[in-house]
Amino acid sequence: MKEELKNIFLMGLGAMYMTNDKATELKKELLQKGEEMLEAGKVANEELKHNLKEKMKENVTVVVKEEASKEKIKETIKNLSKEEKQELLNLLKEETKKKDEK
Repeated sequence: MKEELKNIFLMGLGAMYMTNDKATELKKELLQKGEEMLEAGKVANEELKHNLKEKMKENVTVVVKEEASKEKIKETIKNLSKEEKQELLNLLKEETKKKDEK
């Protein structure tokens, strides 16, 4: 019986030692995997940022609004074709009619 108790006690010590070793190994492995995942995430994040900037450059158009002066309008009218001038004239007549009716 004394021998059995001694063996049970030694088995308990052995189990504690093995548990400690396995826990230390697992901790190291988890830290390593976590660091690898973090680095992979950083790389993926940078790639996404770069791709987003490229897509924005391809698809975003910046419009600069230029104020129309009488001179610019006159110049634009001079450059219109005969048909375009007639169309513009008709549009102006319609707008004038609408304002007179109000």
